[in-house]
Amino acid sequence: RAWCRGGAVKLREEMVHPASSRVGSSVLVRTHEAPAAKVRRTAPSDAVVAAVDPQGRLVCVAHLDSLQLFAAEEPLAPRALTPTGVVRSVCFSRCGGVLLSGGDDKAVRAWDVTADAAAAPIGTWTHHKKIGCVAFAPLPAGGETSLLGLWADKFGEVFAFDVRCPSAAPLLKLGHLSPVSHLAFTPGGGELLRAGREEPVHPSVSSRVSETGELVTADREGHVRASRWPSADIIERYYLTHTSPVEVVLPLVALPLLLTAAGSGAEVCLWRCDGAERLWKRSAAELLRLLRHAAPLGPDAGDAPPPAPPPAPSPVAASASAGSEAAEGSACGEGAVLRCACELAASRLLYLGFDSERTLHALEGAEAAEAELRPRPGLALELRSPPLALQSPVQGRLFALCELELLCFALGEGGRLAPSASFRLSELPPPSVSSAAAADGDEEGEE
Repeated sequence: RAWCRGGAVKLREEMVHPASSRVGSSVLVRTHEAPAAKVRRTAPSDAVVAAVDPQGRLVCVAHLDSLQLFAAEEPLAPRALTPTGVVRSVCFSRCGGVLLSGGDDKAVRAWDVTADAAAAPIGTWTHHKKIGCVAFAPLPAGGETSLLGLWADKFGEVFAFDVRCPSAAPLLKLGHLSPVSHLAFTPGGGELLRAGREEPVHPSVSSRVSETGELVTADREGHVRASRWPSADIIERYYLTHTSPVEVVLPLVALPLLLTAAGSGAEVCLWRCDGAERLWKRSAAELLRLLRHAAPLGPDAGDAPPPAPPPAPSPVAASASAGSEAAEGSACGEGAVLRCACELAASRLLYLGFDSERTLHALEGAEAAEAELRPRPGLALELRSPPLALQSPVQGRLFALCELELLCFALGEGGRLAPSASFRLSELPPPSVSSAAAADGDEEGEE
């Protein structure tokens, strides 16, 4: 047998007839296609990644080897930064003054975004593997003078480094058995206070919440786990359900919940952070149907009968509406996938963006003792095109990155989001030949 090292996927099995030792004896070869392994090695070459600084002043958009900074409040020309390869992840520091980027050139760069003009990176860390994602670690009390960054490589290892000291060697913090795709932190004590809580922290969290939260990591095998921080070698719990690459990992601040999506966003789960209890598991198509009908998302929601169908139309009306019904069915049918999600912690709102869906669906967190999410169709937002990314800075504004457009929503009267600004993004420059080839090429042996 031949096995794929990352994930124990059986690729090939040979069976030789045991009673024959002649040369040329019959050999049965069965090749297993292992489609999951093929999916894990395929990275979208034209993926767009974005990040909003916590103050809501700057937006970074990365596409292949293009890295641009936009002013979120002024229609200024974007500032271009100059990475040397395909960018896979970007992240702003908590203060918003430093930007991290990492990608296929096996380097992590820190940029000072407070300067007026595009400058060289203030620090560069060269690695021996391609970079999958980057993040900033939360700062403990009294650690405002330090700035700790994280990167995860395509080999499944996570390193920590001091952004303000490029000469210091990075420190290995933890490892997965397959490429790490997400780095996220559950809220610590400081973030719970900044979320605008008026009631005590949920009892299930107050006894376990640390000052800096826990590190949640996910990989392309569908493994999601929470590690103690900063002692990341101590694994607190596993969130075990997914068996395909994880696309969305979102620890909530207002409630002790974790939202995950895998299988290219087609499988969505909601967990309790403490104890890793799975509250529900839905396909993206079923979740979208429940959101449209404002149906409950609890564990028994899937057993509830569907809404009663409307009266049967006449044959003429049925023929006239056949096309529209088919389009509506395809929009919320088997092809629905969860593209992105973000939380407005101060308002206890969670917004979900689906592929090929121009509506941002809203859910509201229930009382902390229940720790539930309830659909709020009246708070849904309409976009001109499906969202590519969603982020919400501390002030409670929501940024939606769509195709060649950046939309900003701000809280208005009655706690509703209203459009506050719209920026037409310039055409993304074409990638260089080397970057396009690296993005589209086979990553086997290079990860």
